Amino acid sequence: MSVLVRCLLALAVVGVAAAPARADERDRLQVQKMRFVERGDYLHVTAKFANLFDVPAYQALHSGFTSTVVIRIAIFPRDSRDPIALMLIQRQVLYNVWDEVYELKFDDPDGKKIFKEKRKAEALKKLTTLDDVPIARLAGIPHKEVFVLVMDIELNPVSKETLAQVRRWLSQGTGGGLDRGGAFFGSFVSVFVNPKIAEADRVLRIRSQPFYRPGT
Repeated sequence: MSVLVRCLLALAVVGVAAAPARADERDRLQVQKMRFVERGDYLHVTAKFANLFDVPAYQALHSGFTSTVVIRIAIFPRDSRDPIALMLIQRQVLYNVWDEVYELKFDDPDGKKIFKEKRKAEALKKLTTLDDVPIARLAGIPHKEVFVLVMDIELNPVSKETLAQVRRWLSQGTGGGLDRGGAFFGSFVSVFVNPKIAEADRVLRIRSQPFYRPGT
């Protein structure tokens, strides 16, 4: 048994792994240390969420069926429910049984990407890591004010409406960022401020440590 599988089993036993999609557990935010970097005109984040996958979900990566991860990101002032930035990301992985390789397709803010990994553990690591991803324009983040970043992450959402909205937005080529206005904006924000029971295999909600932009 691999080290990763043993770790996942341990997490499942103690109940630290992402909980099933129940409303009471979805309300509970897990606090996670994230890395924020200003680069160019954007704020970039590095974060990991491998605990979205329990042991069955991890084993299913080898099934030959596509696994889809939808990541909604919002940046809030620390004492407000009015987000200053929103971001939508979709990632998929499929095990190619003929070539014996994991094929990953990312719709990230910095563009569409395709990767191939031979090892399942490496495919999971890439799938569940935001590595220096641009998430918001610096111009929209005032200096010295304190913010938090919240992620709502779903594994294999089954709602046809949700998937249609995700595909429609990502097809617009906006880099995953959302502008205010429109029905989709309101429904997107409601995921964070009024979480409901998710129609997905698993759900994880995480919040960053408070952060701010030092200013002059």
